[in-house]
Formats: sequence, C-alpha cells, structure tokens
Amino acid sequence: VERPVINRASLSEMVVPYGDTAPVQAKKNAFDSGEYNIGNMANSLTLGCDCLGEIQYFDGHSVDSHGNPWTIENAICMHEEDDSILWKHFDFREGTAETRRSRKLVISFIATVANYEYAFYWHLFLDGSIEFLVKATGILSTAGQQPGAKSPYGQSLNNDGLYAPIHQHMFNVRMDFEVDGPNNAVYEVDMEYPEHNPTHTAFKAVDRLLETEQAAIRKTDGAKHRFWKIANHEKKNIVDEPVAYRLIPTNGIQLAAGDESYVSKRAQFARNNLWVTAYDRTERFAAGEYPNQATGADDGLHIWTQKDRNIVDQDLVVWYTFGMHHVVRLEDWPVMPRQNIGFMLEPHGFFNQNPTLNLPTETRTTN
Repeated sequence: VERPVINRASLSEMVVPYGDTAPVQAKKNAFDSGEYNIGNMANSLTLGCDCLGEIQYFDGHSVDSHGNPWTIENAICMHEEDDSILWKHFDFREGTAETRRSRKLVISFIATVANYEYAFYWHLFLDGSIEFLVKATGILSTAGQQPGAKSPYGQSLNNDGLYAPIHQHMFNVRMDFEVDGPNNAVYEVDMEYPEHNPTHTAFKAVDRLLETEQAAIRKTDGAKHRFWKIANHEKKNIVDEPVAYRLIPTNGIQLAAGDESYVSKRAQFARNNLWVTAYDRTERFAAGEYPNQATGADDGLHIWTQKDRNIVDQDLVVWYTFGMHHVVRLEDWPVMPRQNIGFMLEPHGFFNQNPTLNLPTETRTTN
C-alpha cells in the first residue's frame, strides 16, 4: 500500500552572514542558493571518494545566462549504506538476543560555492524516518589584521595577521507535505510541567494546533523540548489518533544579525525557524523569487504570511530554517573538517507499531 508523506522537499534558500564589523567583512552575506544558483555549482562526483559502493548516478541539467542547456555529468549520487543497529533486545532469562540492522538510502550532491563545499544528503531509513543533512567543508574566508593583533570577531590563524571571521551558515528547506493525503495540519508540541506535582516528577507533552500562517511563525525552544507534528485529521491510527510525522528541529538557530541590518531585511526567513503556508505553486523560495540585490520589501515568506491564510486541514508547505554558528577554530585551517548540519522527520503515529519487525536477521559478518 502506497502512503504518501511529502510531495516535494528541497533546499529553498541559504545565506552566510559574517559577524565581523570590518567594512570588507560586514558586507559578506552571500545567498548561495538564490544569488549563486547553487545547483549550477554541483560537482561531477567520483566513485570511491564522493560516493562509495554500488552507485546509481544521475546527470544534472541546467541552462546558462543565455538559455543554452548544459549538463553536469554524475551530479547526483544514489546508493545504500549500512546504518548500524536498528533495534535490539537481549532476553537475560533465555540468554537470547534479537537484533536487526538498519540501512539507509542516500541521495546526495556536492556544490562548490567559491571557497566552501556543501554536500547535501537526503537519508531515507527503513523505519520511515527521513533526514536532511548538510556536510560543510572547504576553505575559510579569511582576512588580514596587524601582526600580533587579535580581532574580537574572529580566530587568528597565525602570528602574521591572518584570521577568519565568525559567521553563520543558514539554510531553509521547503517541504510540501502530504501525510497520508493532501489535507494536513500542524501542531506545536511542548513539554509542560503540571502545577499539581506532588512527586515532583511529572511532565507531559502538550499539543497546540497552529491555525493560521501568522500563528505558525515559530522559534525552537530547547527548554520545552519543542517539536512540530504534521497530522492528517482524516486518517486515524489504531488508537484513533490522527496519523502524523514530526519535525525534530535540530540545529534550530536564528539569524544573529539585527533586524535593521541589510542581510536581515533580505533574509527574514532566517529570523524564525518554522513557517507554514497554504500551498501556492508560485511561492518556492524563502527569500523570494529573485533575491539577487533584492531589498526584501516585496517578496518572501514574511510577505506571503501576511495573508494569514487558514492552515488547518489544507494542502500545506512547511519551511524549516536551521544552521550553524561557525565560531572558527585553528583546526578548521587550512581545510575545514566536515561539519554536519541538519534535521530529522520521523513517523509519529503514522504506523500502528514498529514497521520494521518483519526484517530478516542479518547473516553477513562483513560490511
């Protein structure tokens, strides 16, 4: 039985603002997707380094500034990987154990945007979970200062005046959900602690329905263990609850630049972590259709959500903003070890039980 979850999920926009106040540095706020057209910068992937194992490659196709088509060979890689233990239990009474291993389908591409490499991965797991992962690597954008000086806005890399400014990598992913059907709703789930708590141990998860676009402009809250749930009220599970998927908001940071800054006005999507909109096929990019030199005054999520449309039992698009505060360290130079940035989507009452119980026992002893 085919049960849809998402119609389309894609990187919508990304921006890299720098926190250094030096004139040459403060103006750095590249929109790597909308301005640089990150897909056109995809690498041709090679076996054994970029991808390992039994690989299916796909070419990427684009057009240049004159409308002429061109092809990037082997731009996308698809393969499977072992993913350690999926589930296990040891029965100490019987002295027996049952273990099943996980595998994940990996769909990836790698783009070089000037000095940085961004490797983008979708991971599809056997239990229905979906992960979006960005692996950031490459070479730092550096600057100069007087030898022996130490900028408060960056990390000195040597004693000759070379330093790398602090910055952020902010991403927004657009997800056109269809959880078991086209009409969905979004709940915010927070951990709450009841006033009547005689044992001082009570805590519970409380759902709150987000009814309109304005109500669904939200931030992460680690103190409340917040996550969001995309549910279908028309489909129920075995305990008569709406089937759902949940968005686990890891790496849920917000833009550090002040609201009056030029980059914040242009990248208002990065001021918040969650946005939910009623589906509109013309609303595709979080910072607007043409962010190159745009002011942010007339396009983007902050403009569309002013309509405050109903988002209960509708065809919905969920936009998640996440990222990395890059406080540079010496170990990031001269080439930066990979840093992982991403989030998870997990079934939450979508199935009536663990959907991987019928997996066969693994008999291989080598990977």
